[in-house]
Amino acid sequence: MRTRTVMSELTWQRTPLITIAFFLLKQLKQLVTNITNLIPVFAAIFVAGKNSTWIVIALAAGYILYIIISAILTQRFFLYAIADDAVHLRTGIFNRKNLTLKYERIQQAEIHEVWYFRPFKLTILSVDSAGSAGKEVQIPGLTMELAQQLRQRMLTENVSGGGDAEISDSENSETEEPELTKRFPVAEIIRAGIIDNKLFVLLAVLIYPISQLDLLENYIVPWVEQHLDWFNTESAWIIGVGMVIGTFAVLFLAAIVVSLLTFHDLTLTVNGDRYQAKSGALSIRTLSFRYPKLQAVSIHRNLRARLLRRSVVNVSQLQPRTTQGAQGAQQFVLPVVDDEFLAKFRARLRLPSPAKVNWQRLSPLALLGSSLWLALLAPVIATVLYFAAEGGLMGVAAAALGWVVLQTMVVLSWKNYGYSFVSSDSEPKEQWFVVRRGVFSRNQNWYPRHKVQQIDLHQGPWLRLLGFSHLVLHTAAGSETIRYLPDSEAQELQLQWIEEIAGNPRRWM
Repeated sequence: MRTRTVMSELTWQRTPLITIAFFLLKQLKQLVTNITNLIPVFAAIFVAGKNSTWIVIALAAGYILYIIISAILTQRFFLYAIADDAVHLRTGIFNRKNLTLKYERIQQAEIHEVWYFRPFKLTILSVDSAGSAGKEVQIPGLTMELAQQLRQRMLTENVSGGGDAEISDSENSETEEPELTKRFPVAEIIRAGIIDNKLFVLLAVLIYPISQLDLLENYIVPWVEQHLDWFNTESAWIIGVGMVIGTFAVLFLAAIVVSLLTFHDLTLTVNGDRYQAKSGALSIRTLSFRYPKLQAVSIHRNLRARLLRRSVVNVSQLQPRTTQGAQGAQQFVLPVVDDEFLAKFRARLRLPSPAKVNWQRLSPLALLGSSLWLALLAPVIATVLYFAAEGGLMGVAAAALGWVVLQTMVVLSWKNYGYSFVSSDSEPKEQWFVVRRGVFSRNQNWYPRHKVQQIDLHQGPWLRLLGFSHLVLHTAAGSETIRYLPDSEAQELQLQWIEEIAGNPRRWM
């Protein structure tokens, strides 16, 4: 009864009408995010539409009408109330939900100035709360002043409850001159677009639906037949190669444009334990985190990043879960960092120097499972290619070459994998658990040791026979598995870490 009384005393507010656009675009974004799951549906629509164009038009019109009505009703039933210790939300059209976001449970609070809100001086407050299972909650249509006040209150609320000394030391530093400011030039943003080229993934996803259209049958094939003599000329292959290279060049150029719009004027500021990155051309996005809430640091270097001698740094504060109909939690990302600044940023995050990390390799038994499957499948594939596909010796050679390539990848993956437990170089000391992996890419995941939440031992029949175990470490930013440890060593490590973590007075979030 007390909860109902308090809830009834709250002043509930409705977001402005312009937020209908937010809910509409959110549904469209959800459609794009889940497009891979809808490929069979799209394929069926395309096939049916070859003979009945009205089906495609009706479905498209019906979907547009549905998301418009849904956006209007969602805005109508979306209510929020601000209390001294929490933000309360009421959402849902048919299934009503009441959500309470306690300030002390907030992991991350970010301000997003989208392009269609900026003329109205409104913004979106995105919140990642431990109490909402890592799901991002967005409150659209707030004034900039209110959003900043809420964000400041959310990120500093745990100071009054006796949080880490590191938080209280930096509480009054919000308005001071930042200790570190790094502005990323346009050249670096262009490199970020080259490194993280998601358009190639989108092209791969769209290949099948596009193949179901009549473009190939009605346009491309007739054009090739009309110009068949031209394809027999000596210069045809040069032009063909040029067209392929041009397609990839257009994709790279488009990715660079997206990067320039997303990370325009990217500026990193560090003030005490507060890290903030602000960027954007059309929509301005502000991401930040406080060091005591750090759960993991990831340093990624794919093949393009290695060629450019750059890295991508990702700091997470909780598990980025994605549930049906929900987005994953936002993470603090620096999309391109050179080696010189990476060394400085590592020191700020209290990561040990690379020379201090003593990498340990997995047991060679970790190769056994994948190698065994390849050894069994390779003869089967060679037999199929030799007899059924009538490939002859060429088929057998292709199967053998495939086995060599895949087995080499397995060995390189095992060789490049490593884990270590290491302390930071500077005070205060930070104990880290780090894992590296990759074949062409190089990825490192760093976890504060005192924030490991659970340690499990997995030992199936095969592992029991060999006397080995898998050690699984669960954190708020994900899980890592150390495979094929001797059973006695795994049990000793489990007991040792549990005692150390249980005796550590520092907060894990």
